[in-house]
Amino acid sequence: MRLSLVFFVAIILYSCSSKSKLEVEVSPLKEKLTLHRFDRELLDADVYDLKNLNKKWVKDYGILYESFLSQMINAGSAQDPMIDYRLEKFLTDSIIQVINERLKSVFYDFGVYENELNEAFARYHHYFPEVSLPVLVPFYSSFNAKTFPYKDTLGIGLDMFLGRDEEVVSLLPPEFFPQYLKQDMDPKNLTLEALKSWVYVHHSRPGEFENSMMYAAREDFLSTLVYHGKMMLLLKAIFPAKSEADLFSYTQQEWEWCEKNEPFIFQNLIEFKLLYSQNIQEINSYINPGAFTPGLPQESPGELGKWLGYKMVSDYYSENEITLQSLLKQENDSKKILSFYRP
Repeated sequence: MRLSLVFFVAIILYSCSSKSKLEVEVSPLKEKLTLHRFDRELLDADVYDLKNLNKKWVKDYGILYESFLSQMINAGSAQDPMIDYRLEKFLTDSIIQVINERLKSVFYDFGVYENELNEAFARYHHYFPEVSLPVLVPFYSSFNAKTFPYKDTLGIGLDMFLGRDEEVVSLLPPEFFPQYLKQDMDPKNLTLEALKSWVYVHHSRPGEFENSMMYAAREDFLSTLVYHGKMMLLLKAIFPAKSEADLFSYTQQEWEWCEKNEPFIFQNLIEFKLLYSQNIQEINSYINPGAFTPGLPQESPGELGKWLGYKMVSDYYSENEITLQSLLKQENDSKKILSFYRP
């Protein structure tokens, strides 16, 4: 009887000690994040007032609006005297009107996503209270950008999350939008992708983060894996209830393939001398989106380097008395982190 009791207590103590360091209680934000619906301002605009609205949008949205005009819809500059005519032509286009109706159907009530974003940023603020929280600006990107983080603003391209089964998404040209990209264009990914871009912008070296679809490399293969592993561990801290498969936008089958083949994946890096490679093509093939990871079986998911980096950093973090904040500030620690990795 006594032996059973001791065993039961030991199990309880082990369960408590094995609780993830990322499972922490977080207070809600004192004030909700400011939200500006640029998507609705633009797509529901009065076409007879576009001169005035153009001036307002330049003032309110700055570089986001300028980028939208010049790069996303190729309408030139906001200072062009013909910009109101070009905006009218854009807004009255039949395809844009169809897309607008689908955006209204999916995102007219943004409340669910607003709540998710506020909860996620509350967790981020718990770890990094010194970093200013963003103004949220949902917008239409003409299928160019999932997110647009700048200064104290986080733009979110709603069209990139319309839904993988939406007809509008299915009609996007496959040469620019292969199936693996369309699979991720789902509303459930909106909050994760928004936080991901904010994390990368604020915890990378100046100018290092490129955008939400292509990721930067570090000095060599290993340091790149560790860099992305740290970013993904912070995302796990922000979304502790989200499965690790969802964190990487992997299917359960893809996640299980990674877990089953982890020793093989790492051995592959050793065998082909990739671990300290400075070949940018080799590095990019492991960290950027793809139908699979080049050099590995086609059952492998894309961005496998980020997953592998996450596994390395997670092992190091769980076995050392170090805060998440300190971990992200450390530099040139990739070999040290590797020494704790047990594939």
